Amino acid sequence: MTNKNVNRVYEQDPYNSRQNFLYKRAIFGLAAYSSQEISEMSKVKVKRINKINRKTQVVLNLWKQELVNSWTNKFFSIIFPTSPFAKEFTTCTTVDKNFICTLSFKDLNISKSDIINKLIVEKVLPKEFHQLKSDLTCK
Repeated sequence: MTNKNVNRVYEQDPYNSRQNFLYKRAIFGLAAYSSQEISEMSKVKVKRINKINRKTQVVLNLWKQELVNSWTNKFFSIIFPTSPFAKEFTTCTTVDKNFICTLSFKDLNISKSDIINKLIVEKVLPKEFHQLKSDLTCK
């Protein structure tokens, strides 16, 4: 039994090709390019792309740790409101650059828009990111 009048709604990416390229370059670094494009790049550009990618990964990793700490603190304070042991946990705000948070963005309920806004605040993406037009080529 099929219903021919079923309307399907697909999620649409609100970002244009230039915005998506800058996002992917920050997140994936040189993996956003083909091997031919990388071989044609100057060493300075390769170094800059790697630097931006490393900064992006540090920013996102620390942010994920902050979110986990916040949620854990809320959990302990709600479940064990009078426990001195729980109060010790709820004061934890420590993040560690050397610790890699392996939770996914999906698990943490972090959207692409949330990531983009965080990267704008951290000056990884340009502050005018949302106003960028796709008519300019990024390479």
